Amino acid sequence: MLPLNLVKEILRNVKKEVILTVFESKEMYEFARKLSEFNEFIKCEFLDYPEPKLRLPAIKLDKSKIFFHAVPRHSELQSFLFALKVVAEKSLRCENEEDADVTIVTFVSQFCPNCQATVNAINKMTQSYCIEHHVVDAELFSEIAEKFGIVSVPTAIIDGMKFTGAMSVQEVEKWIKAAINEDYYEYLAEKLMNGEIEEVKRVAEDRNIGEELGKLMAHREFMVRLGAMAALEALHEMKPEIAEEARKVITELLNHDDERIREDAAMMLGIIGSEKDIKNLKELIEEGGRIGDSAEEAIKNIRRKKNG
Repeated sequence: MLPLNLVKEILRNVKKEVILTVFESKEMYEFARKLSEFNEFIKCEFLDYPEPKLRLPAIKLDKSKIFFHAVPRHSELQSFLFALKVVAEKSLRCENEEDADVTIVTFVSQFCPNCQATVNAINKMTQSYCIEHHVVDAELFSEIAEKFGIVSVPTAIIDGMKFTGAMSVQEVEKWIKAAINEDYYEYLAEKLMNGEIEEVKRVAEDRNIGEELGKLMAHREFMVRLGAMAALEALHEMKPEIAEEARKVITELLNHDDERIREDAAMMLGIIGSEKDIKNLKELIEEGGRIGDSAEEAIKNIRRKKNG
């Protein structure tokens, strides 16, 4: 049963028509129909097929791109009502602008203490940036939660970048901008700082990005540099195109001001480089010391690979 006081308080200010489009689920439609009884501006329509993106039952909020894959109760209900209020109050920029090619999927549960804050923050930004947001009940749709590798809620996946725990509006906006600009540098750096090399490898493979991994070898934090090298070493045989993009950046790092970065760059070229890198490495040998040793070993590795 819906908490009537909460529903009435939030819905009383909805003063323009809002259509709740329900995909496939009769239970979700019954939920939407009950909401419509509290306000004449709320209308319902039913479609007998699943929502196309995730192929799940859903409630779509009017002309927004907000979808709830849930029968909202408890914290999910509060998030749903907040989203409905946002949709009713804000003009939809999305109707007249080219859509940003970014989708967010947020996994939640009914009694999650931090889910509401995360979902509300994302829905605010959804309206501002004209992006698609799917709120998924991880317990109701456990198979898709398992497919996405969800181990706790809330977990928001912003264009492939995965965030667990409560998120503020500022954090959400930061990562939406990164997704729109296809700039994954900071995300990869954060994951490497936390030792999440498998996540970095996954994103690099999915997005086919090697340049960022090369740039991260010059990061100020040692753990990030070390992690970038480990990720590249693991990826260079499976995804040679990623290693090649990284190699172009790493070649430039042979001239970096920091001796440690020059040494690491030489070492990495010994793993992912080829004969075309030998000339640059020979020039580095003249420096002597650890850098020279690293360059000399890299050349040996490249020639060893060539000779099988």
